[in-house]
Amino acid sequence: MNKGKSTIKKLFFISILMFGFSFLLVPIYSIVCDLTGLNGNTSNLKLKTEVNNNINTSLDSSTVKIQFVSNSGEGTNVNFKADEFQINVTKGKIHSTYYYFENISENIVVGQAVPSVSPNIASKYLKKIECFCFEQQKIMPGEVLKLPVYFSIDPNIPNDIKTLTLSYTFYKIDNVANKKKINKIN
Repeated sequence: MNKGKSTIKKLFFISILMFGFSFLLVPIYSIVCDLTGLNGNTSNLKLKTEVNNNINTSLDSSTVKIQFVSNSGEGTNVNFKADEFQINVTKGKIHSTYYYFENISENIVVGQAVPSVSPNIASKYLKKIECFCFEQQKIMPGEVLKLPVYFSIDPNIPNDIKTLTLSYTFYKIDNVANKKKINKIN
C-alpha cells in the first residue's frame, strides 16, 4: 500500500514539474533567441497608413544594406529564391523586393514562409507592410509565383547597424487541419 502512495506522489510531483516547464518554455525560448540572435521576429504592419503614423518620415539620407536569404524546408519541393541578394535602402522610406516560389513537384504544395532578422536587435526596426509571410501559400504543380515584400527601416535604427539580413524559410504544411482550413478559404 505504501508503495502505491509513493508512486502516486512521484507521479503528481512529476506532473507539476512538467506543467511548470511547459509554462516557462516560451520565456526560455525568447531568452535563448535574444542571446543567440536566432529567429529575430520582425514587426509586422499590414497597412501603409500605420507605417506613416509610426515611422518618422523626415528626410534622412542615411542608408542600410539589406541582404535577402531564402531557404526551403526539407521535403517542400519548392524552389524559393529572392529576386535580389542585397539592396541599399534609405531609412524611413518604403521599399520593395520580390521572392519567387516554384513548385517542382506533381502535387499541390501548401506552406508558409517564416522570417528571421539578423542581427536580432534590428528586427524591431524592420517594419513589414505587406509580405507573403503573413499568409499560407498554395502553389499548384509547376506553378511559379512572384510575391512582393514591402518594408521600411525605422530611421531610429542604431547607426552601428549598417547591414541586416532578412531570411525566410519556406515550410510545407502537411497536417489535415490546415489543409481543410485552406480549402474553406479557397
